[in-house]
Amino acid sequence: MKTLSLVVAVFSSTVFLTGCNQANSSSNSDAAEVVAIPVEAALARPGEISSSYHTNTTLEARAETDVISKSSGIVQQVLVEEGDYVKAGQLLAVLENERQRFMLAKEQAELSRLESELQRMAEMYQRKLISTDVYEKLRWQHDAIKASVDLAELSVRETEIRAPIAGVVSRRYVKVGQLISQMAPQSLFHLVANSELEAVVHIPEQQLAQAKAGQAAILRFAGMQPVQANISRISPVVDAQSGTVRTTLIIDNQKGELRPGMFAQVELKFDVKTDALLVPKRAIITIDNLHSVFVVDSEDNVSRKVVHLGYSSDNTVEILDGITTGEQVVVAGQGALKDQSLVKVVTIREF
Repeated sequence: MKTLSLVVAVFSSTVFLTGCNQANSSSNSDAAEVVAIPVEAALARPGEISSSYHTNTTLEARAETDVISKSSGIVQQVLVEEGDYVKAGQLLAVLENERQRFMLAKEQAELSRLESELQRMAEMYQRKLISTDVYEKLRWQHDAIKASVDLAELSVRETEIRAPIAGVVSRRYVKVGQLISQMAPQSLFHLVANSELEAVVHIPEQQLAQAKAGQAAILRFAGMQPVQANISRISPVVDAQSGTVRTTLIIDNQKGELRPGMFAQVELKFDVKTDALLVPKRAIITIDNLHSVFVVDSEDNVSRKVVHLGYSSDNTVEILDGITTGEQVVVAGQGALKDQSLVKVVTIREF
C-alpha cells in the first residue's frame, strides 16, 4: 500500500513539472516572436543625378607676361603699382628720352629740306631741265631720310613702356632712377590677365567617350560658393604612363573673385538624369560584386532584393531595377538583418 502511494506521488510530480516546463517554453517562444529589430529607413524616390568625375586642380592665368624694355635708359616715371588693372597699350613707365628726341628732330629737319628740294627738282624734271638720274637719286635720298625719321620716332616710342596685354599688375620690379638695358632679360612688370582663368585636369581614358568640349564642370573653393566652368579643349593624345587625357577648363572671372594659384575641387558632369530612381548610398549592401538592399514591407518584415546600380553621387545612387518608387529601404541596422526579419522603423531619413 505504501509503495503504490509513492508511485502515484512521483507520477503526479512528473506531470506537474512537465506542464510547467511546457508553459515556460511557450511563454519564452511568444516573447521571442514579438522582438523587432530597430532600423532606420528611407523612401526610394525619383530625383536628379549625374555621371561625374571628381578631381583636384590649381587655377592658372590664361595669359600672363613679363614686360621688358626695347630701349636703354634711366627710368623717369613709374605710373602703375601692383594690383592695378591696365588695358592693352596703357603706359606703365617712361625712360629718359632726351637723346632720342634730339635725333628725331634732326632727322625731321633733314627730311623737310629734302622734301623742299625734291619739290623744286620735280618741277625742273617736268620741264626736262635735269636728267632722270639726278632726279631719281634725290628721290632715293628722300626715301632714306624718311625711313630714318620713322626709326627715330620708333626709338622715342620705345622709351615708353606699355602693357602688351590687358590684365592686373601682379609684380612691379622697376624703380625710378634705375638703369634699364635694351632687350635685357630684366622684367620691369609682370602682368596677369585674370578675367578668364583656366584649369588643367587629367581624366581617365575610360571617361574619354563621355567628355566633350563645352560640358559643364563645378569648381569648389574653401570658403566660397561653387563656381561654374566649361571644358574648353581635350587633348587628342592619351598619356601612356598615367592613362589619362589632359583636359582644359575655362572659368569666367569677370568679377575678379578668383586668383591664379587657387586650389579647387572639380566635378565634371558628363550626363544628367532628371528622373532617376534614387536611394541613399548607405542602403546598398555589396557582397561578391552583387548589390542588394533590405526592403521593409507593410507588415514590418524585411526582404533582401538584388538591385542593379546606375550613376552615383556623394550620398545617393541610382537604382536601375530591383525596387520601385516609394518602397522603404533600410539605411541603418542592416548588420543584424536577414530575410523576413521583423523590424521596427524608428526613423524615416530624408535625402
